[in-house]
Amino acid sequence: MTPQTAPVRPEPALLASARPCASGQPPRPASDRRERAATAIPRRSRTRLAGWRMLTPAAALLAALLTGCGGSDDNGDGGPGTPSASGGPTAGTSAPVTPDTSPTGGVASPEVWSSEEQSLTRTVSPSPRLVEVRSAHNEEEGGMSFDRVVLEFAGGLPGYTARYVDQVYQPGSGSPLPLEGQAYFEIVVTPAQAHDDSGQPTLRAPVAVVGDGLTAIHDVVMAGDFEGYVHIGVGLDDVVGFRVMELTGPDRLVFDFAA
Repeated sequence: MTPQTAPVRPEPALLASARPCASGQPPRPASDRRERAATAIPRRSRTRLAGWRMLTPAAALLAALLTGCGGSDDNGDGGPGTPSASGGPTAGTSAPVTPDTSPTGGVASPEVWSSEEQSLTRTVSPSPRLVEVRSAHNEEEGGMSFDRVVLEFAGGLPGYTARYVDQVYQPGSGSPLPLEGQAYFEIVVTPAQAHDDSGQPTLRAPVAVVGDGLTAIHDVVMAGDFEGYVHIGVGLDDVVGFRVMELTGPDRLVFDFAA
């Protein structure tokens, strides 16, 4: 007679050793098991599960325990983790102008116009000096027109805050700055100064911009030069979109207002 082969049974020792990891928590209620069963299995996990059916019962149980106790190689989004790209400035950031300049925050893209506050914090030593403020009306191809205010500096570019305000105030005294127009715009640059070490103004000419030839801007007025902050007020016809750009050779901050 041909001897009969006994059915293969899982190894008791393996089941015993597997029990602590598999039963480290109390049994889940039936509702929890139903919820887990309804959860979709990622495509990669389904492939692995299909491979387990080819193993013997004991080896399959051991593989399952090693996977459950050892973790996964993905990064939580269903696939293996990938390094993020880095190494260059993005559209919302500005690279340092000089080696001792460290900017944080964001500079508006030249193609982005907004009426919301725009700002950038920069550490520069010594502080750049404002040497000129000028303005002009410009038109681009395609019919886009705007009024431009240029702040030229010596010694690098400072950080800035540019925003619409209910009133521009003069630093130190706190007095309102008289401006023409229906909308008021404030530019604050720091660290910066508009005077030299002896206290003499560094501006080549007084800031006296009036609306001649400008469409949106009525006037541009120096509000103050106080403790490392230079304040400038702009009076406009209305709240319009603006953009901020940085130019070098010479160092300039450019503020364009849609006209």
